[in-house]
Amino acid sequence: MQIPPDFRPYIPPDWQGKLPPCLIQVTAEGEMFHHGAPLIHPRILELIYESVHYEDGIYVLRLNDQTCQLEVEDTFHVVARVSEQDGGLLLTLNDGSKEMLNPATLWVGQGDVIYCRVKNGAFTARFLRAAHYQLATLIEEMGDGYGLRVGGAVYPLPIKA
Repeated sequence: MQIPPDFRPYIPPDWQGKLPPCLIQVTAEGEMFHHGAPLIHPRILELIYESVHYEDGIYVLRLNDQTCQLEVEDTFHVVARVSEQDGGLLLTLNDGSKEMLNPATLWVGQGDVIYCRVKNGAFTARFLRAAHYQLATLIEEMGDGYGLRVGGAVYPLPIKA
């Protein structure tokens, strides 16, 4: 891929990404940083949340006619909170949005971290510690594994390494 000349001064010499870097890092807790400084301005965060895509195994920002690659430690979206609502589970994500959990999309990853699909299945989200504990109150043993009891049904929690 030919990188436009105007991006060259901003690309770290050891950059291995597929696209030019956004120079935005996202921690496993969903916090965003630019050159080590936290991104906290609400409108900038809103613009990033609206513009992020997951394509070909990488997180990218698409703004107008420019595309750059985010540096994401685990997942871009994280589940900050879980609460019971209308016989299901309501998730609060790091972008402030709320959506009902599809329990069939849950799995347990490395380090016993729980994940699910969000945003109509377009993204994987990691459960933060508080949300993990809120969800754990509904997990029970099921045969040789575990399952999540929601709305009278039990959904298996597959383990993916």
